[in-house]
Amino acid sequence: MTYPETFVSEIVNRCVPVQIDNSKPENESLLKRYHHIWTPDIRILNDDGDVFQEWQGYLPPAEFVARALVSIGQAHLRLRAFDKAEESYVEVLKRFPTTLAAPEAQYYLGVTRYRRDPEGNELLHQWAMLRAKYPASEFRLKQSFKELP
Repeated sequence: MTYPETFVSEIVNRCVPVQIDNSKPENESLLKRYHHIWTPDIRILNDDGDVFQEWQGYLPPAEFVARALVSIGQAHLRLRAFDKAEESYVEVLKRFPTTLAAPEAQYYLGVTRYRRDPEGNELLHQWAMLRAKYPASEFRLKQSFKELP
């Protein structure tokens, strides 16, 4: 799979990409460790090799970068680096608002802002934006529990 240089540099500036050849016997233990089944197999890992986010299968360049940014945001959110997580989600919403990853970015932007300031109303505000902009998305459904009587 080949992506335009601009997209590649965006990922390289945020991550340390590693490509593993799944046809070579010397990589078998690593492939088993991560239960590899399909390519491409993209994982966002911490320094210890723990998986923060993963996905499999080809995505066109804009979808790939949006998914990668949401995944990087997830890693930052799990590490409680709220400002960095927010930057990733906002970037997806500004640059890639029509991608499949955008509803997830909207959802977790609200979660990130809530985790940083539980007294604020940003969670509900971002979820209202999610309802308005992405009404048929999985993440709109995930926030719908707030609407139950």
